[in-house]
Amino acid sequence: MLPRTPSEEEWTIFEENIDEERIRFFETIFTLGNGYLGSRGVLEEGHSKGYAGTYLAGVYDRSDGQSYEIVNVPNPVSVEILVNGRKLHPEGMEVVEHQRVLDMQRAVLKRHTIFADAGRRYEYESLRFFSLKDIHLGVMAFSFRSLDADTEVTVKHTIDGKTKNEVQSVGEPIKHYTVMHTSSLGNGILYLEAKTPDLGIQIGIATAGEMKGTRPGYGATTRCCTDEESVTEELSFHAKKGRRYQFNRYISIYTSRELKQGPEADCINGIQTAMRYGVSNLLKRHSGAWGRRWECSDIRIEGNPAAQRALRFDIYHLLIAAPPQDIDVSIAAKTLSGEWYKGHIFWDTEIHTLPFFIYTQPGIARDLLRYRYRRLQQAKDGALAQGYRGALWPWESAASGRDETPQSWVNFDGTVIPVYNSRREHHIAGDVTYGVLSYYQATGDEDFLLQYGAEMVFEVARFWASRVTYNKRSKHYDIKKVIGPNEFQESVDNNSYTNYLAKWVLRSGVELYDYLRKRHPGRLRAIAARTALRKQEIEFWKELAEKIAFLADGSGLVEEFAGYFDRKDVTISEWDENGMPVWPHAITLAKAKETQLVKQADVLLLLYLFSNDFSLEAKKTNFTYYVERTTHKSSLSMASYATIALEIGNIQKTQMYFNLAVNTDLGNIYRNTELGIHAAALGGVWQIVVHGFGGVRLKDGVLSISPRLPDTWRQMRFQVWFRGALIELTQSKGKVEVFMSRGRRAVDLEIYGNRYSLQKGQRVYAKEG
Repeated sequence: MLPRTPSEEEWTIFEENIDEERIRFFETIFTLGNGYLGSRGVLEEGHSKGYAGTYLAGVYDRSDGQSYEIVNVPNPVSVEILVNGRKLHPEGMEVVEHQRVLDMQRAVLKRHTIFADAGRRYEYESLRFFSLKDIHLGVMAFSFRSLDADTEVTVKHTIDGKTKNEVQSVGEPIKHYTVMHTSSLGNGILYLEAKTPDLGIQIGIATAGEMKGTRPGYGATTRCCTDEESVTEELSFHAKKGRRYQFNRYISIYTSRELKQGPEADCINGIQTAMRYGVSNLLKRHSGAWGRRWECSDIRIEGNPAAQRALRFDIYHLLIAAPPQDIDVSIAAKTLSGEWYKGHIFWDTEIHTLPFFIYTQPGIARDLLRYRYRRLQQAKDGALAQGYRGALWPWESAASGRDETPQSWVNFDGTVIPVYNSRREHHIAGDVTYGVLSYYQATGDEDFLLQYGAEMVFEVARFWASRVTYNKRSKHYDIKKVIGPNEFQESVDNNSYTNYLAKWVLRSGVELYDYLRKRHPGRLRAIAARTALRKQEIEFWKELAEKIAFLADGSGLVEEFAGYFDRKDVTISEWDENGMPVWPHAITLAKAKETQLVKQADVLLLLYLFSNDFSLEAKKTNFTYYVERTTHKSSLSMASYATIALEIGNIQKTQMYFNLAVNTDLGNIYRNTELGIHAAALGGVWQIVVHGFGGVRLKDGVLSISPRLPDTWRQMRFQVWFRGALIELTQSKGKVEVFMSRGRRAVDLEIYGNRYSLQKGQRVYAKEG
């Protein structure tokens, strides 16, 4: 079995046996990637209950589907070993021992399996990774040993061009590419090239291998087999009892999205480069890149090994989803670990996953926001198509920036429902703006603001100004017929989350205009000329921001939308073994819209995002009310509930929500991890830990630090980027130590309510009280 040490426990995820019912679960959990590609953690030999998925960032196709979706490209990690003509496989042989290990520190998947057949045992071991240093390269090293007798062995490695997008909510499986040609190019190099029908993206995959452990006298023979959809190399030899035979396979993948010419030459060059480096050097380069990636991303917890491991798991999956520089993509709701939600980009990115990157990898955060900027014209077209001005990004986005929201979907109770989100869930415009200004406030990136951010803010303010309706009776402006984050009630007026976000965007537009007028008048004139922005608009925004309806009573209780309190008051009375709400038996999902049941955080998310705007009493009032009515049927829900619970001192609820969130996928809380990782939950967990337990929040342009660690956590150490400075934090009960390791200018901090100015190389100690 693979060795295990106590120190490795917090960096590794183990699979101890091959459970047919959990095959796809572990495929998701063991996903490897580098932001350019994602490869599900399949067994190399495949399994009838498994699902091979390889996804390339930005490669979408529609074909006969409802909308463009991420393409499941040909599978490059298929290996078949035959011993005396019998396939080494868990469905045809006894599995005597088995273990797979995901090494999260280095993003390497290792395996050890012993098969038994007809009284003979065979040992198989493998290691594979997709390089973070050389993003087009992958390595698959494996070995074979016959433990009891000599045997005849054939090893087949295939680039399998038969894969499809089979995981469809509505409709049949779709093959989103055509294999153009397959070939053996000599020197053991196999090549397959495919092309997507709609966008004509060429996908090139080359592999090559080497075998160690045999001598020429043993008579190893090699042959290649090609057909219209796959290419295979077969290597046959006589294996001696007890001798280990090592095989190294190198993988190179390019597409025409990155290249002006076809990918074949680059794939071959990549393979030749990989073979010159060899497995050890490629692994060293890959591990070094991961060491640098973890340097600013890791959070070290003392006192709770289970929480430490689960937290690192969530951060690992955020990191493998992070797009490489200069590749025009964003992070999908399922990352690159599955094709559910069609690989589309939602508001999840800006509200839930972006904060992690803002504070740990600000360059990646900038690129994620530039993905939206590059599609600003499509967002303006989208607003115009619905009768509005300004910019409205699509509810679901893919490569083009046009709306890709399917017209129907299968709900979690199995019913097929029409989808209205693209026409009503307009808070996406404000969510993108929230991401833009959160990035700017944390980084101080003036260049980003002037080149991209200001124009985005102005266009979204313009959208909200056109979206409102004046109410003569109340003398306020309403925002009618929307879907809020809750989503159970689909066409409501004055959703509080949406309205407050709109008010904030308009205020921000006014403040930004005034700031640019004073500090960058020339740039403001250029932006105004480009966007036909007039000062009269700014005056109107100022008026609107004060007059958009917001439904809160004297106690601070926020009504989720107009008429919400008049709906049937149904509350949660049962919870499952994980602490998740049990759906009330008397209410069908179709009837939920007639009740006060809430799908996910809506008002509570508002209070979290604008924490400084609401009193502690208002937070207590709203938490108490909505906690009994929220079903948490979305993984986006737990983070804001956990953090608000922490703010109001409800430690029991905080811990429960944190445990649910941090184990969303590792614990299969929603029982659908097999479909892919829940990206929003990953980012939400980071926010619970850093913004909640770590108490790190922005407050009036200052980084405020007031930690509230769980009782079992003796200490927490992590780093954040703020205004160009890398700040190391060490927190324990009532104590904070901060050290500025990088940065050119001093930054202002507030620790336990006291102000500090921190310079490079300076360390500050602070105590609570």
